[in-house]
This record gives sequence, C-alpha cells and structure tokens, in this order.
Amino acid sequence: MKSALPILAIVLLLCAGAFVAPATPFIVDGGVYYDMARALADHGKLHIAENGGIESGPPLTKFLTVAHEGTVYPQYPSGYAFIAAPFYKLLGVNGLMLMNALGFGISIWLTFAIAKRFYDRQVGQWSAVIFATASFAPTYAFGIWPHMVSLACWLGAIFCIVVAQDQGEGRKPAMLYILAGLLVGAGLNVRVDVVLAALVIFFWLRLFAKPSDRIAPVFLVLGLTPGLVFSAWLNSIKFGALTPFSYGPTGGADSIDRYLPVLALAAIAVVLTWLVDVSKFPDRAVKFIRRYWSPGAIAAALFIIAITPLRELAWRTITGLYVLVFNLQAHDAYYQAGVERNEFGQLLFWGYPKKAFIQSLPWAPLIILPLFSFLRGKHVRAVSLCLLAIAAPIAFYALSHWHGGGSYSMRYFLPAVPFLAILSAWGLRSLTTKAGPNRQTILIALVAAAALYLGLQEVGQSTERFLAPAALYPQWLIAAAVAVAVCFTLTRPYGEKPRRIASGIALFALAYGVAINLYEEIGHERTRAEQMALAEDISAPVKTDALVVTGTPLSFIPAERNGAFVMAVDEKNFEKAATAARAFLDNGRCVYIHNTYALNLIENELDFPIRRTPLWAVSRRFENDPRLAFFLPDGAESRCWPE
Repeated sequence: MKSALPILAIVLLLCAGAFVAPATPFIVDGGVYYDMARALADHGKLHIAENGGIESGPPLTKFLTVAHEGTVYPQYPSGYAFIAAPFYKLLGVNGLMLMNALGFGISIWLTFAIAKRFYDRQVGQWSAVIFATASFAPTYAFGIWPHMVSLACWLGAIFCIVVAQDQGEGRKPAMLYILAGLLVGAGLNVRVDVVLAALVIFFWLRLFAKPSDRIAPVFLVLGLTPGLVFSAWLNSIKFGALTPFSYGPTGGADSIDRYLPVLALAAIAVVLTWLVDVSKFPDRAVKFIRRYWSPGAIAAALFIIAITPLRELAWRTITGLYVLVFNLQAHDAYYQAGVERNEFGQLLFWGYPKKAFIQSLPWAPLIILPLFSFLRGKHVRAVSLCLLAIAAPIAFYALSHWHGGGSYSMRYFLPAVPFLAILSAWGLRSLTTKAGPNRQTILIALVAAAALYLGLQEVGQSTERFLAPAALYPQWLIAAAVAVAVCFTLTRPYGEKPRRIASGIALFALAYGVAINLYEEIGHERTRAEQMALAEDISAPVKTDALVVTGTPLSFIPAERNGAFVMAVDEKNFEKAATAARAFLDNGRCVYIHNTYALNLIENELDFPIRRTPLWAVSRRFENDPRLAFFLPDGAESRCWPE
C-alpha cells in the first residue's frame, strides 16, 4: 500500500498539470501534431487540410506539411494521430497534453524499473528522481509533443529486453523480444528516431547480453515488422513512397533523407554483427580497452585521418558533438525563425539562450564512476546498455549538427536522459555509501544552487550582454568540478573525505540541474500562455470560411476552430498562397493577409488591389503589437471586418 501512494500522487500531479498548463502548442511542430489529432478525431482523415472547398484553389499547406494529390499531409509519422485522436475526442487539447503527461509518468516508472533490474531499488528510485526533476524531461511533459509517448515506447522495449535476460530459454523470453519489437514499431510511428532503440537492443544483445544467441535478434525483428509495414503503408498514402522512413519531399534540416546513409551503414553493421561469432566479445573488448586504449586510439585516429571520407565524417561528427553536447553557441550551420543571434552574437530561442546537452545536465560527469567500473569488468551488461542508449541519439543527430529547432534544450537527446540518470544515480550512490553527506550538507547544496542560479538569471535579464553567459557558462564550471571531484575519488578509493566532498559537489550539480529545468519549464508555460492569449485576440476578427495567409499559423488555431482556413506562407510557396487568395476572393469569401511579413511575400503576385492601411485586431494586453495587423482586399472591410 505504501509503495502505491507515491505512484498515485505522481499520476494525480501529472493529470492536474495537463489541465492547468496552457492548452496550446509551443511551436509549429506542436501545431502539426494538434492538426493530426483533430483531423482524425473530428473527420476520420489522415490529411489535415484540403483546398477550403474551392476546386480551383491549391492545397492549403502549412509549415512541416506536404501536398499530395490535392490534400495536405503532415511530414511527421501519422501513427501519432491514432494514439492521440481518442484523447482529443474526449478532452480536446487538454487530452493531448494528458496523453503526453501519462507518457512522462510511464517513462519515470520504466526508468526506475530498468535501474532496479540492473542494480537495486534505491538506485532505481534515485534514477527516477533525477530523470523527473533534474533533467529537461518535464519541459516536454505538459505540451503537445510526441517525445514522451515515443520515449515510453523506447524505454518499454528496453525494459522487455532486460527482463528477458532473467527468463532463461524458451517461449517467455521469445515473447518478450517480440513485444520489444512491437513497442519499437509503435514508437517509430510516432517518432522515426525510435528505430534507434532497435539498433541499441540488437548490438547490446549480440555484443554484451547474449553474444552466442543469434535467434533473439530474429524475434526482435519479427516484432518490429508490423510497425515497419504500418509506417510504410501510411507513407504510401501521404507521400506516394512505400517506405517506413520518409518525411516526404521536405528537403530542409528536418528531412530524414540526410540520415539514410547512416541508417544504411548501421544496417550493414547489423548484418555483419549477426553473422560473425562475437561470443567472446565482452571479455575481449574490456581487456583490450584496459590494456591498449592509448595506442588503439592513436592507431584508429591515424587510420581515419588517412582516408578522406572517414576523415570528413569524423570531423563532422566531432564538431557536431562539441556543438550539441557542450557549446550550442558555436552553432553556425543555419538559422530559422525564433532561433537567431542577438546583437552580441548569442544564439537565442525567442529571446532566451538555447542550451547544449551538458548545459541542461551539469551532473552528467557522475557517469565517470560506472564507466570506470565497466572498464574493470563490473556491471558490464548494465553500463554497456546505458552507454549504447546514450550514444545512439547523440551520435545520430551530431552528424547533421541538428539542434531540434524550437526548444530551450536538446529535445532530440531526450532518449539518452533516462540512461544518463541511471548511471549517474549509481555513481552518486557509490559516493555516498560509506561517506554520504548529512542533511545539513544537502540543505546547503540545494539552497546555494537555487540562489546562485536565480541570481545569475537576474544578472542576465538586466543586461543582455550577460544573458547567455549567465544562463549557460556556469554549467561548464559545475560539470568540470563534478568530473574533477569524481576522478579524485578514484585515486583515493578508501578516503572518506574526498567522497564526502565529491558527493556534496554532485548534490550541488543536481540541485542546479533542478533549478535550470524548473526555470525552463516555467518559461515554457509562460510563453505558451502568452501565445494562447495573443492567438485569441488575433483570431477574433476572422470570419468563418475565410482564408488567412500568414507566417504564424499557430496564431489562428482559434479561428480554425471557428471554421476559418489557414495557409502558411514563406519564400517557397508565396505564389501558391497568392493563388489561394484569388480563389477564395472569386468565391465571395473573405481573405486576410496577416501582417507585413505575409504581405511583403505575396503582394507582387496578387492580381487584385490590397488596402495598404492595416486593420488592427482589438487587444488590451497586446495593443500596438505588429502581429495584430491585417491587410484586406480593397472594398472588403465592410463585410469582412467587425465594426
């Protein structure tokens, strides 16, 4: 009964959060997921838009969508819609947030369960607490995101595999392998990168868990097959491409095509690993690393440098790791709306510094302790699985320096966080077993971390020059302090004082992580609340059945609920947007060009006169905000604009 109470409390807290948080997407990606759920729930359709009921009009596309055979489909996997539609049907937008919150709760439990299987109950509890409070996971728990649902599938698959290792031989482990494959297949229909979990599981089974068993991976693939087939079928409907891995002809930074060569290389590695006898790999690998890591690393580096394609790939990966893991301010590959540099050259997302991975998790160097244990041949199965699960998403996205677009943290690295939490929890426990900090030390660490973080944020907010340094750079110092303290304990294995100092620094780093991510979540919800209020005011003048041409489609979710149609415009589709405006106007429908951004893009393509004086949506809170401005065709004000 006692163990059930915390679970019940967490479930109630997550459910409450889903209904308290602002019921609106955070960025355009969330708007697409909202459209997917709404289309299937309300209309039973996979496509999210058509042409507004006007035969001569083009498909009304938005960002991150693809027009195919006269209809508009999301580029993202449509399996999300099948999971989300019932939640939306019952509870509307809050239902989508509840689904994500429940996914977060399941992920917390699975983090605990995996850690408990590998270590013990205490490490499991600490792992769950670190994941749930000291990471950026909560930022994605109460919004319209796919991350928590896909993470639950990812963790569920790995939990099945871990449980299967204790089941011996026979039918039960085989069914668990198949179930793991089914979960990965379900997950990749929500987020394609969940397929990385299958690679993690395969290589772990072949290299560490069951090197002599070639049959277990076959059951995994059997379970994965239905998900691959379902994804391919959906993509054939959406894009005319019978493949499970497609985002359609997007061609942007989020295009999956750039990752296909990597997946092809992974497939070759899978085949070779399955064919070759690797039954003695774990022992040999650990011994080789312990004895020859230095000359081996030098030889590998020289080999890579000597071959041009490998050298270029290695350099791209190394620079990607540096940018995404340590210093996102060094990113210079591309920019996008909302992710821009200020006058001091600081990379900001909606006015706030965007963090690299370590800048969200300054406690991460705690994994040095389990890594050292691994090199000594201890906990090989546990640490190897966690390291593979951490490396997979980080290395995958580092190849393209892809930081995940609109977010305050590295959301694409979220699948690595539970396993980082597991290793860090074990590292912390190993520090505190004999010389743990007392309550006074814990309290001092918590208060000091909170005070330092909040004080630095005040400095950054008061002077823009120090905005990024105050928000980002202290994490480097904290992470370095954790690393040095932990390494020092390895040189003094029986010294209580070094362990006590290291545990105090680690607690400070964890508390600082809590402060970082709590502050981030508060900012996340504040931004969404402002967006929702602004969208209500912007949408108010728009008539039913009208067309809005805009660069900010999220601002018109209320108008769409009222029966209006929205087309997003940019440098690629402004001609089609002008055609859509003409078609609506010819059919006696109102047309709204939203603010000067959209007007400047399509004005030269319009074959009808536009009123040059803007009309302003009424708003007490956002008065004179340029996002409230509209431009209408000449003579349309009397019938299309409220008095």
